[in-house]
Amino acid sequence: MEAGTPKSVSSLRALLRQVMSDGRVQSPNLEADRIICGVLEVSRAWLLSRPRAELSDEKRGLALELARRRAGGEPLAYVLGDAVFRGRKFLVDRRTLIPRPETEMLTELADGFLKKTSRGAFADWCAGSGCIAVTLCADNPDFAAFAVDSSHAALASARSNAELHGVADRITFIECEDPVAASIKPESLDMAIANPPYIPSSAIGMLESQVRDYEPREALDGGGDGLCVYRLLLRGLPRFLKPGAPLFFETGGGGQVGEVAEIAAREAPSLRLEKVLKDHREITRFMLWRKLLK
Repeated sequence: MEAGTPKSVSSLRALLRQVMSDGRVQSPNLEADRIICGVLEVSRAWLLSRPRAELSDEKRGLALELARRRAGGEPLAYVLGDAVFRGRKFLVDRRTLIPRPETEMLTELADGFLKKTSRGAFADWCAGSGCIAVTLCADNPDFAAFAVDSSHAALASARSNAELHGVADRITFIECEDPVAASIKPESLDMAIANPPYIPSSAIGMLESQVRDYEPREALDGGGDGLCVYRLLLRGLPRFLKPGAPLFFETGGGGQVGEVAEIAAREAPSLRLEKVLKDHREITRFMLWRKLLK
């Protein structure tokens, strides 16, 4: 522990705020408090009500170390090791993307469908941390899921989150990208959902540094035009869907929606585009397809 590091809660808060401000963190006060709360495993209310409480050298040293990582540009979710997704805490690290608000909206759309269906199974493609599959299983106990990802490391993270939330026994984890290689029975799924990599390779370098330098490239890079994984999914996923079953996609928004629709017209004649929906920033981002009835 460094000499002179403050021992009280109030002094440590002041130090971490300065570290954050020096690192040009956008919300230095809030993020400093979140780091201290994470290290101490307490609420912010506890923190605010006990300014004179003294902390151990170990806790103070860890809080300062984490604050310096954050000030150096590392995303707060990776610094803390978790992120909140639809009210649940998910373990995250640099093996997976940090869950976004847009994906919370996608999950909410899918949850609305499952709530109207008695029981069954669905697939979450490009599952990453498992936030979609785990959330939907936790909120819909009569459903089982397939969590599919091309990254072995990401699936390990998804499995950890499934265990954390008590739904691992209802999720089958499959390592693959192309649906052709997936061991899922034809016409067995009541729904499929996917948030694929959709950023064109040439645009990766233009992302903000805390995304570009820390989040896994394979979960961001959608190939030359950003649409490579959509082509795979639209060719392969419809065969797993029951007639009338929905397929939910998240996209990069804007013109990419029209491009995905053009791919589907060529590659997935058994699908009908039912809805295109906007996210919280009014960006046209989500697509709902329905497999045609026979």
